[in-house]
Amino acid sequence: MRHVAAHTLTTVALAATLLALSAGSASADRWWGADRAGDVKQWSYSPEPPPCGTFAEETTPQDASTDIVGLSVRHEGDTVEMRAHLRNLTGWGDRWITFEIQTDRRPYSVTIPRNPAKHPEDVWLMDASDVPEPADECGGTGTLNFGVPCEGLTTSASSREDYVAVVVPRSCLGSPRWVKVGLQSARTVGKRYRYDSWRRYVPDPQPTDSLIGPLGPRVRHSR
Repeated sequence: MRHVAAHTLTTVALAATLLALSAGSASADRWWGADRAGDVKQWSYSPEPPPCGTFAEETTPQDASTDIVGLSVRHEGDTVEMRAHLRNLTGWGDRWITFEIQTDRRPYSVTIPRNPAKHPEDVWLMDASDVPEPADECGGTGTLNFGVPCEGLTTSASSREDYVAVVVPRSCLGSPRWVKVGLQSARTVGKRYRYDSWRRYVPDPQPTDSLIGPLGPRVRHSR
Protein backbone atom coordinates (compact mmCIF):
# COMPACT_ATOMS: atom_id res chain seq x y z
CA MET A 1 0.00 0.00 0.00
CA ARG A 2 2.87 2.38 0.80
CA HIS A 3 4.38 1.75 -2.63
CA VAL A 4 1.09 2.51 -4.39
CA ALA A 5 0.54 5.67 -2.34
CA ALA A 6 4.09 6.88 -2.95
CA HIS A 7 3.77 6.20 -6.65
CA THR A 8 0.47 8.09 -6.79
CA LEU A 9 1.86 11.08 -4.90
CA THR A 10 4.95 11.17 -7.12
CA THR A 11 2.84 11.04 -10.27
CA VAL A 12 0.49 13.77 -9.05
CA ALA A 13 3.44 15.96 -8.10
CA LEU A 14 5.03 15.43 -11.52
CA ALA A 15 1.81 16.26 -13.34
CA ALA A 16 1.29 19.38 -11.23
CA THR A 17 4.84 20.54 -11.88
CA LEU A 18 4.52 19.97 -15.60
CA LEU A 19 1.21 21.79 -15.79
CA ALA A 20 2.57 24.73 -13.82
CA LEU A 21 5.11 25.43 -16.54
CA SER A 22 4.62 26.59 -20.09
CA ALA A 23 4.29 24.12 -22.93
CA GLY A 24 6.95 26.16 -24.70
CA SER A 25 9.53 25.59 -21.96
CA ALA A 26 12.69 24.90 -23.91
CA SER A 27 16.36 25.58 -24.38
CA ALA A 28 17.86 25.60 -27.85
CA ASP A 29 18.13 21.81 -27.96
CA ARG A 30 15.73 20.55 -25.27
CA TRP A 31 12.01 20.97 -24.71
CA TRP A 32 9.17 19.45 -22.72
CA GLY A 33 5.51 20.22 -22.31
CA ALA A 34 2.75 19.01 -20.01
CA ASP A 35 -0.55 17.33 -20.82
CA ARG A 36 -3.61 17.31 -18.59
CA ALA A 37 -4.16 14.10 -16.61
CA GLY A 38 -7.42 12.16 -16.71
CA ASP A 39 -8.37 12.92 -20.33
CA VAL A 40 -8.09 9.47 -21.96
CA LYS A 41 -10.84 8.89 -24.53
CA GLN A 42 -12.55 5.57 -25.27
CA TRP A 43 -14.65 4.74 -28.29
CA SER A 44 -16.65 1.76 -29.40
CA TYR A 45 -18.34 0.96 -32.70
CA SER A 46 -21.69 -0.51 -33.72
CA PRO A 47 -22.47 -1.38 -37.39
CA GLU A 48 -25.98 0.03 -36.97
CA PRO A 49 -27.41 1.94 -38.67
CA PRO A 50 -25.85 1.20 -42.08
CA PRO A 51 -23.93 2.22 -44.06
CA CYS A 52 -21.61 3.89 -41.55
CA GLY A 53 -22.69 2.55 -38.18
CA THR A 54 -22.27 4.48 -34.95
CA PHE A 55 -19.22 5.47 -32.93
CA ALA A 56 -19.68 6.22 -29.24
CA GLU A 57 -16.99 8.14 -27.33
CA GLU A 58 -16.53 8.80 -23.63
CA THR A 59 -13.79 9.91 -21.25
CA THR A 60 -12.12 7.26 -19.05
CA PRO A 61 -10.22 9.21 -16.36
CA GLN A 62 -9.43 6.02 -14.42
CA ASP A 63 -7.11 4.73 -17.19
CA ALA A 64 -3.72 5.88 -15.88
CA SER A 65 -1.58 3.61 -18.07
CA THR A 66 -2.75 5.23 -21.34
CA ASP A 67 -2.79 8.75 -19.89
CA ILE A 68 -0.08 11.09 -21.23
CA VAL A 69 1.11 13.70 -18.71
CA GLY A 70 4.08 15.05 -20.65
CA LEU A 71 6.27 14.97 -23.76
CA SER A 72 9.98 15.77 -23.87
CA VAL A 73 12.51 16.14 -26.69
CA ARG A 74 16.33 16.34 -26.72
CA HIS A 75 17.96 17.32 -30.02
CA GLU A 76 21.64 16.97 -29.20
CA GLY A 77 24.75 15.50 -30.77
CA ASP A 78 23.90 12.85 -33.35
CA THR A 79 20.42 11.91 -32.08
CA VAL A 80 16.88 13.03 -31.35
CA GLU A 81 15.49 11.55 -28.12
CA MET A 82 11.73 11.67 -27.46
CA ARG A 83 9.98 10.58 -24.27
CA ALA A 84 6.32 9.91 -23.60
CA HIS A 85 5.62 10.54 -19.90
CA LEU A 86 2.61 8.56 -18.69
CA ARG A 87 0.58 8.79 -15.49
CA ASN A 88 1.28 5.18 -14.53
CA LEU A 89 3.10 2.87 -16.93
CA THR A 90 2.11 -0.50 -15.49
CA GLY A 91 3.45 -3.00 -17.99
CA TRP A 92 3.98 -2.56 -21.66
CA GLY A 93 2.38 -5.25 -23.76
CA ASP A 94 -1.09 -3.85 -24.46
CA ARG A 95 -0.30 -0.43 -25.91
CA TRP A 96 0.97 1.48 -28.93
CA ILE A 97 3.02 4.68 -28.73
CA THR A 98 3.34 6.95 -31.78
CA PHE A 99 5.60 9.99 -32.08
CA GLU A 100 5.03 12.27 -35.08
CA ILE A 101 8.04 14.32 -36.13
CA GLN A 102 8.03 17.37 -38.38
CA THR A 103 11.46 18.55 -39.57
CA ASP A 104 12.63 21.34 -41.83
CA ARG A 105 12.81 18.67 -44.57
CA ARG A 106 9.80 16.32 -44.21
CA PRO A 107 7.50 14.62 -41.68
CA TYR A 108 8.17 11.24 -40.08
CA SER A 109 6.48 9.01 -37.54
CA VAL A 110 7.93 6.55 -35.04
CA THR A 111 5.63 3.80 -33.79
CA ILE A 112 6.30 1.34 -30.99
CA PRO A 113 3.67 -1.34 -31.73
CA ARG A 114 1.80 -3.63 -29.41
CA ASN A 115 4.01 -6.66 -28.85
CA PRO A 116 3.69 -8.29 -25.42
CA ALA A 117 6.66 -10.56 -26.03
CA LYS A 118 9.31 -7.88 -26.61
CA HIS A 119 8.77 -5.21 -23.93
CA PRO A 120 9.11 -3.05 -26.22
CA GLU A 121 11.90 -3.94 -28.66
CA ASP A 122 9.95 -3.39 -31.91
CA VAL A 123 10.05 0.14 -33.31
CA TRP A 124 9.22 1.51 -36.78
CA LEU A 125 10.40 4.73 -38.41
CA MET A 126 8.11 5.81 -41.26
CA ASP A 127 8.18 8.54 -43.91
CA ALA A 128 4.92 10.39 -43.19
CA SER A 129 4.91 12.74 -46.18
CA ASP A 130 2.00 11.01 -47.94
CA VAL A 131 -1.07 13.27 -48.19
CA PRO A 132 -4.23 11.77 -46.59
CA GLU A 133 -6.84 10.48 -49.03
CA PRO A 134 -10.14 12.40 -49.28
CA ALA A 135 -12.65 11.24 -46.68
CA ASP A 136 -15.24 8.69 -47.79
CA GLU A 137 -18.99 8.95 -47.14
CA CYS A 138 -18.49 7.83 -43.56
CA GLY A 139 -15.61 10.19 -42.84
CA GLY A 140 -12.89 7.56 -43.12
CA THR A 141 -9.51 8.41 -44.63
CA GLY A 142 -6.01 6.99 -44.72
CA THR A 143 -2.38 7.42 -45.76
CA LEU A 144 0.29 5.14 -47.19
CA ASN A 145 3.56 5.46 -45.29
CA PHE A 146 6.81 3.66 -46.09
CA GLY A 147 9.43 2.41 -43.67
CA VAL A 148 12.78 4.18 -43.39
CA PRO A 149 15.82 1.95 -42.73
CA CYS A 150 17.52 3.29 -39.63
CA GLU A 151 20.49 1.63 -37.98
CA GLY A 152 20.77 2.71 -34.38
CA LEU A 153 17.05 3.37 -33.80
CA THR A 154 16.41 2.29 -30.21
CA THR A 155 13.61 2.35 -27.66
CA SER A 156 13.28 1.84 -23.92
CA ALA A 157 10.64 1.99 -21.19
CA SER A 158 10.65 2.45 -17.42
CA SER A 159 7.67 1.49 -15.26
CA ARG A 160 9.50 3.04 -12.30
CA GLU A 161 9.74 6.46 -13.95
CA ASP A 162 6.63 6.01 -16.14
CA TYR A 163 8.09 6.83 -19.53
CA VAL A 164 8.62 5.31 -22.98
CA ALA A 165 11.59 6.68 -24.95
CA VAL A 166 12.82 6.52 -28.53
CA VAL A 167 16.26 7.58 -29.75
CA VAL A 168 16.54 8.30 -33.49
CA PRO A 169 19.89 8.99 -35.19
CA ARG A 170 19.69 12.42 -36.85
CA SER A 171 21.05 10.91 -40.06
CA CYS A 172 17.83 8.86 -40.39
CA LEU A 173 15.84 12.11 -40.38
CA GLY A 174 18.01 13.88 -42.95
CA SER A 175 20.10 15.66 -40.28
CA PRO A 176 17.44 18.31 -39.62
CA ARG A 177 18.08 21.78 -38.23
CA TRP A 178 14.98 21.48 -36.03
CA VAL A 179 12.20 19.05 -35.09
CA LYS A 180 8.63 19.44 -33.82
CA VAL A 181 7.08 16.42 -32.12
CA GLY A 182 3.56 15.15 -31.35
CA LEU A 183 2.53 12.08 -29.38
CA GLN A 184 -0.28 9.56 -29.06
CA SER A 185 -0.75 6.63 -26.66
CA ALA A 186 -3.35 3.96 -27.47
CA ARG A 187 -4.52 0.50 -26.44
CA THR A 188 -7.48 -1.83 -26.79
CA VAL A 189 -9.65 -3.02 -23.90
CA GLY A 190 -11.91 -5.79 -25.14
CA LYS A 191 -13.65 -4.33 -28.19
CA ARG A 192 -13.03 -0.76 -27.08
CA TYR A 193 -10.23 1.52 -28.22
CA ARG A 194 -8.62 3.96 -25.78
CA TYR A 195 -6.26 6.77 -26.70
CA ASP A 196 -4.71 10.01 -25.50
CA SER A 197 -2.84 12.63 -27.53
CA TRP A 198 -0.47 15.22 -26.15
CA ARG A 199 -2.22 18.58 -25.81
CA ARG A 200 -5.41 17.44 -27.53
CA TYR A 201 -7.39 19.40 -24.98
CA VAL A 202 -5.77 22.77 -25.77
CA PRO A 203 -8.00 25.02 -27.94
CA ASP A 204 -6.16 25.76 -31.17
CA PRO A 205 -7.66 28.11 -33.77
CA GLN A 206 -5.16 26.93 -36.37
CA PRO A 207 -5.52 23.65 -38.31
CA THR A 208 -3.43 20.91 -36.76
CA ASP A 209 -0.17 20.03 -38.51
CA SER A 210 -0.37 16.40 -37.40
CA LEU A 211 -2.75 13.48 -37.83
CA ILE A 212 -2.68 12.67 -34.12
CA GLY A 213 -2.84 16.13 -32.54
CA PRO A 214 -0.80 19.30 -32.02
CA LEU A 215 2.97 19.35 -32.31
CA GLY A 216 5.34 21.03 -29.88
CA PRO A 217 7.57 23.99 -30.80
CA ARG A 218 10.72 23.76 -32.89
CA VAL A 219 13.60 22.18 -31.01
CA ARG A 220 16.79 23.21 -32.76
CA HIS A 221 19.93 21.13 -32.98
CA SER A 222 22.75 22.10 -30.64
CA ARG A 223 25.97 22.80 -32.45
